[in-house]
Amino acid sequence: MSNDRKSDVISKEEILKKAKSLATPIDFDVLVAEGILEKKGLGYKILDMKRLPDHAKDKIIGISADGKVKFSKATKSAQKLVDKLSK
Repeated sequence: MSNDRKSDVISKEEILKKAKSLATPIDFDVLVAEGILEKKGLGYKILDMKRLPDHAKDKIIGISADGKVKFSKATKSAQKLVDKLSK
């Protein structure tokens, strides 16, 4: 591997950080109560992107034309990866 490609390599720590983020469930009730999200049908509208936790940002899977955002759920496979990499 050339030195130019070293920046493209993801470290174990970076993978673990992303897996932890994907394994962390989003507490929608708290985010709505704090004025960060607003419930819109089956999705949510982000009212304050700066205050939206990183683990929630990592789970954004779609944005509709009217600004409604859909999130993925925390995954068991991400938690399994966290458990494996944490050993």
